[in-house]
Amino acid sequence: MDTFLLVMGIVLLVASLISIMRQPHLSALSAYSALVALHFSTHICLPVSTFAFWGIASLIAFAIVRLLPKGEPGGSRQGNFYLAAGALAGLLVGMSVDARVMILCAIIGTLFGELAYSRTPKGCWIKFPSSDFIHYFCAKGMNIIVTVAMMGIAIEGFIKNLGR
Repeated sequence: MDTFLLVMGIVLLVASLISIMRQPHLSALSAYSALVALHFSTHICLPVSTFAFWGIASLIAFAIVRLLPKGEPGGSRQGNFYLAAGALAGLLVGMSVDARVMILCAIIGTLFGELAYSRTPKGCWIKFPSSDFIHYFCAKGMNIIVTVAMMGIAIEGFIKNLGR
């Protein structure tokens, strides 16, 4: 059963990474499901408070994405790559510094990813010091941050358990 849950958790982590680009409203829920599967496979050990926090964060991220209106930013997926690449880069930088810093670095990476997207022809409508920038970050970036942070927690759990 442990092996099945381990494989299921890894498949769900990969699915959440892919769903950031395709179906962003499902990415946080699949990342949370991966955390649960990996925890019950005994390959990572998380306290109950972590599950409660990330479960509520996943539901909030799911609700934000589902309630977005049609069109940009809700219906478009063009900026997802920039935001996800920035979040993953920030997560990796944060993991190299400290586990407590990785979520902060993922947030900063997402901001830089949005800034890079706003400099492209498709994202030129997002001006940096404007309310559009903040709205786009809240609409798209929060879901990506929650997903990438849970992926980072799972990776950190694997790294900590390698020593045992």
